[in-house]
Amino acid sequence: MKALRSALLHAAFGLLAATALAVTPSASPDNPSIDLRFLKPVDLSGQIVALVETERRAGTAFVFLSTSCPISSSYVDELNRLAALPTAEQVPLLGVISDRSIDRATAQTFAEAAGIKFRVLFDSTAELAEILAPTCLPQAFVVSARGEIVYQGRIDDAVGPDGQRRDAATTHELQDAMQALSAGGPIAVAKTEPVGCAFDRAANVDASEKITFNRHIAGILFAHCAECHRPGEVAPFALLTYEDAAKRAQYLADVTHGGVMPPWKAEIGHGRFLDERRLTAKELAMIKTWATSGTPRGNEADLPPQPRFPSGWRLGTPDVVVEAPTTVSVPADGPDIFHHWVMPIEIPADKVLVGIEFKPGNAAVVHHAIIGLDTTGGSRKRDEETPEPGYRSSGSIEGSMSAFLGVWTPGMTPRFYPEDVGFRIPKQADVLLQLHLHPSGKVEEDRSRIALYFSDKPADKLKTQSMFIAGTLVVNIPPNEPRHKVATSFTLPVDLTLNSVFPHLHLIGKEVKVTATYPSGEQESLIWIKDWNFYWQDVYVYKEPRTLPKGTTIELEAYYDNSAENPFNPSKPPKQVLFGNDSDDEMCFILFQTVSQSDNMMMKLGPAMMMAFMKEWNNAKLTDAEREHIVDEASKLFGGGGRGGRGSDFFRRAMLSASKAKPSDPKPTEPAE
Repeated sequence: MKALRSALLHAAFGLLAATALAVTPSASPDNPSIDLRFLKPVDLSGQIVALVETERRAGTAFVFLSTSCPISSSYVDELNRLAALPTAEQVPLLGVISDRSIDRATAQTFAEAAGIKFRVLFDSTAELAEILAPTCLPQAFVVSARGEIVYQGRIDDAVGPDGQRRDAATTHELQDAMQALSAGGPIAVAKTEPVGCAFDRAANVDASEKITFNRHIAGILFAHCAECHRPGEVAPFALLTYEDAAKRAQYLADVTHGGVMPPWKAEIGHGRFLDERRLTAKELAMIKTWATSGTPRGNEADLPPQPRFPSGWRLGTPDVVVEAPTTVSVPADGPDIFHHWVMPIEIPADKVLVGIEFKPGNAAVVHHAIIGLDTTGGSRKRDEETPEPGYRSSGSIEGSMSAFLGVWTPGMTPRFYPEDVGFRIPKQADVLLQLHLHPSGKVEEDRSRIALYFSDKPADKLKTQSMFIAGTLVVNIPPNEPRHKVATSFTLPVDLTLNSVFPHLHLIGKEVKVTATYPSGEQESLIWIKDWNFYWQDVYVYKEPRTLPKGTTIELEAYYDNSAENPFNPSKPPKQVLFGNDSDDEMCFILFQTVSQSDNMMMKLGPAMMMAFMKEWNNAKLTDAEREHIVDEASKLFGGGGRGGRGSDFFRRAMLSASKAKPSDPKPTEPAE
């Protein structure tokens, strides 16, 4: 019994390692809430600008400007000063030009002549003007990262109500609001009367405006599509020119309105996440209108510069770079490849990891990457089973992971871990990298790299970042079943803070939903993917970490389509599908990246999870043959990284011993083929 308990605890921590929701603030007349998270305008220099959805920003200050109003121009020096203050690191200042009567080139000429030193957005779709609704030029708005308009009105009182400029300002409302928001304090003055030239909203926000590529569509494609749809990237075609887009106009309208592109599977309102790849309703409407109205090109002076993407490490100079030991060859066609690399981290002493950045060697073939840390040596042993460097699987990770470091997908923004969060990395450890490689139509090679960033802070001042996994091994899907449900739940024995969520099903998975039921009975959806796609897996990073109190029940529901009508079904005709590692097997897991609330949090969480897990396993209606199959597959994941090794055998014996102790034998079903 002692050996069984030891094996189960070992499996618990293997499960934990193997593989926050923003609350919308209540609105008030002086403090309304808006939603800018999906809007990504292109500034006058051609740079794509995230407005509020960054985890290290307290908010954003917007100032609507005019190219012809002298009062607006008189404030350029003051705005340059505000944009250079330390406060602007937390609350950056952005100018906005939203005027249908001028083109982008004219706006650029004005900004250069006026000596503007801060970023200026060209509101080509007028969506910022619609959302913020300025009445004057200039007019300032300060928007918190939660979407609250915490200040709106004048910049300061240097210009009186009569439009005459005074010698000096005595109040600085915009600066005060930016500083208060940066410091996390209350805003003393939430609203003032703006002073300047009138903004003709009716003339500048016009739904009947002719939609052209150069003024409206190019900026949308550059901001939301070009990260992948450019030469050398994983997308099959570029979207950088009028010709690129015009010949695919109806296709673009179809895939954007159908929710296929940009690829983002999580439903709105079920968790709020960073870097949500979505188009606004107005952008969707513009693409459709443009496609059905003859795809007009428009004025060349409206065309933004093609976006520039960084070529170096976006997080700065790394402390250590680990690289695949050799290249991996990808044939011109054939099935997708799941290739594993085990790469040692060469450091002289233990370190604390606070950030990673993945860089594909060949972005045209790397569909996504899963990155883990192995301190056990199990993945290295798995690698030694094959004569060549690295090894391959059918989709699941094969190897030991002591920690789950992250996932990379095209278009993902690399970022450091949240403040005071990190992994302790011993000097003898390996990075386990799984690459999902997709043939491009010609023979390709890849040699990917990962940058590691360490903290200078003492390790005892950093929280321990851990993984919590919710899921089940009891996956038994009959053939010809179009909506088979698999469900499980777990009640937390401790408080748990969630930073991100990573759902994982295989090919016939169709839907996955995770709900938290608090001790009060209140429910909250942590994530819901209605249209699961194995090829578009992602880690969803919560906009704000969410702490679930002790006693919260996490419920997982997943649905599978094992019918012949499912185009992703690898079995023709459909057959029984059990838990397993191959793509034609199935899984049902949700991995949460968590922050420990105490040193012994995981010691409490692991055993409690295993007790619930084993109760479900023992009560499952599975034949002996089905149990043997599932245990064999699970031991590859949680048995120490090897296949048939000592740890794998130990896990297998423990699970099957527990099965024999089940209270009653289930009714036999037809064994798997």
